[in-house]
Amino acid sequence: MTGGALLALALAAGGPLAAQDALQRAPVRVDADEVQYAFQKREVTFSGKRPVVLTRADATLTCRRIVAKTGETGQITSAVCNGDVRFVRGERVVTCDRANFDDAADRVICEGSVTLKDAGTEARGTRLVYDLRADNAKLEGDASTPVTITVPGHEIDQRQKLIEEQRQKKKEARP
Repeated sequence: MTGGALLALALAAGGPLAAQDALQRAPVRVDADEVQYAFQKREVTFSGKRPVVLTRADATLTCRRIVAKTGETGQITSAVCNGDVRFVRGERVVTCDRANFDDAADRVICEGSVTLKDAGTEARGTRLVYDLRADNAKLEGDASTPVTITVPGHEIDQRQKLIEEQRQKKKEARP
């Protein structure tokens, strides 16, 4: 399965979909030029000349190579993504050196030169944990690379205006 052939692998987690568990039980799909199976290890390696794309519901993880672990029924339970890693959900885009996808925990962990872009805001750090169920992210830095955030000027002005309005309301509410 090499060359221009595109392999689309859709592996469902199985079971009925409940509204609150729809994301957790959403199928995982991987598109790649080449796939190698290690059946004894329950491991699948996706690679190719084009980027490999792992998709679950509205979240997409793209990179050069994915090594995935599978469960007893063949569904992807976890995956390690390396090389030009890009994670996209809605307007948020995360880039990093490597990412770990954990289906059961509903999270993606990005490590190494992490950049999170959301609208006009850009944040940088060393590690990001994205909770898919709660749709939130925690960005961490370390001693040599603290978290830095760049907010566009108009957003800063809007936030300062909102803070001033809230302060004024509190002043007026005092007896």
